[in-house]
Amino acid sequence: MKRAKQMKILWVDDEIDLLQPFVLFLEERNYLVDTCNNGNDAIDKALENKYDLVIMDEMMPGLDGLATLQEIKRVNPSLPIIMVTKSEEEGLMDKAIASQIADYLIKPINPNQIIMAIKKIFQADQIRANQIGEQYTRYIAQLNQRLFDNPGWEDWASIYREMAYWEIQIDEVNDDGLRQTHFLEKRNCNTEFTNYVERNYRDWLQTDDRPNLSFDLVSQYVAPHFETRVPVYFIIIDCMRLDQYLSIQPYIKELFDEELDFYYSILPTATPYSRNSIFSGLPPQDIAKRFPEYWVGSGEMDNSRNRNEHQLLDEHIAELGYNLDPSSKYVKIFNMDEGNFVLRKIETWNKEKLVVLVYNFLDLLAHHRSRDQILQETIPHEEGLRAFTKHWFLHSALYEALKLIAKQDAICVISTDHGSIKVNRATQVIGDRDTSITVRYKEGKNLSANDRHAIYVKKPSEYGLPIKSIVDNFIFAKDDYYFVYPNSYHQYQRQYNGTFQHGGVSMEEMILPVATCRSKRLKI
Repeated sequence: MKRAKQMKILWVDDEIDLLQPFVLFLEERNYLVDTCNNGNDAIDKALENKYDLVIMDEMMPGLDGLATLQEIKRVNPSLPIIMVTKSEEEGLMDKAIASQIADYLIKPINPNQIIMAIKKIFQADQIRANQIGEQYTRYIAQLNQRLFDNPGWEDWASIYREMAYWEIQIDEVNDDGLRQTHFLEKRNCNTEFTNYVERNYRDWLQTDDRPNLSFDLVSQYVAPHFETRVPVYFIIIDCMRLDQYLSIQPYIKELFDEELDFYYSILPTATPYSRNSIFSGLPPQDIAKRFPEYWVGSGEMDNSRNRNEHQLLDEHIAELGYNLDPSSKYVKIFNMDEGNFVLRKIETWNKEKLVVLVYNFLDLLAHHRSRDQILQETIPHEEGLRAFTKHWFLHSALYEALKLIAKQDAICVISTDHGSIKVNRATQVIGDRDTSITVRYKEGKNLSANDRHAIYVKKPSEYGLPIKSIVDNFIFAKDDYYFVYPNSYHQYQRQYNGTFQHGGVSMEEMILPVATCRSKRLKI
């Protein structure tokens, strides 16, 4: 068996002879301890030897602890140092912390304090991982019981929220074993969830006993704030999963008083359907019937199928009984120039009733990652997606816009139109030449797929979907499956396996965050 590496410690104290019992205590626990009694010798030893840790007295004649610390840090910035001091003076500790000490101990010290300080520095991640592992094991036992009890839509929203929070915690400890366990547990949950959706989705469209769906978003979360007489900003971040939102949530909470809720995307979980439904307040079938001039058929390019969102929104607001004066503003942001345009204008919008901002970066990222090898290597997995989302947000025009909104007396509702899922399993689909090209849902004639891997929609009207002819139907991929044609199976598998896709049925695509954010200066 491979022996654990001995940790080498330098202990610096002008009364080091009196500390020999402590040195022996550490050596008995397999630490190698080197000693010296002044700052100059400590600097020399730090230059000549490779230490894992320095324990140093703050009060020494000649070169004191703080000065010695600074010199050691100059030549070895990453070397952790524990400062031992008699003083609890706040200013002294501020100086020590500013000099990047790893920890400090106040005299008199005892051996256990030293061991705990060392463990806190070097074993904190492992201790934290062990604690999370134990907590996660208990959580999964409880979760399995909840799945056995046939959860409803509220339960599923709670389950997915918990699983997303667990993903954030697992990222922090970076435990691959725990991550793989969570992946399998989430896959099992998605299997149960997609079966639940298949059994219940059609009923949701016929009853009030259902979750808020895409077409409820404006009426339930945006319009009620029109009564407050302050600007309302409605921000849609296209293709944002709950875990992605959680990765940026701490920065939003610094700016606003935030209240997080959840809603369900309609099917298919794709922008032409879900986002038009958000702005119109209608299922796609009703949009096509009531506003045929605004509904663009599936034969059109996807980027043109959402070109009437502003008109649909104004119709929806009027139908809700609101007469906004001035009328709503709507800006779609695809690039840096459009983001900078918002930053230039946003301070002039503090008298507006409603400003809608649609940011498309995350959706563009998901689409481009499918085709770009560099992006696939940069974002190889879900934790990479969360990290990339956080990095983008902190350097984005959106973050700067939120900072400006936070300075106004304003309410900001932040949400998304659908999420995405990393697809890992191919399933064969059969359709005619006019079948849509998307890999998580298909629209066309004579569609066929494995019913364990897909939801087959024989009557689109039951799902609130428009059709071009009476023989049209839809299929939605379940779990993390994606559709491939038999004659191009391996080509599609190479192209799409491991990519982030949307349009199908999964917790990640359907259960979505909606955050109501109030300016901290707002008193309502």
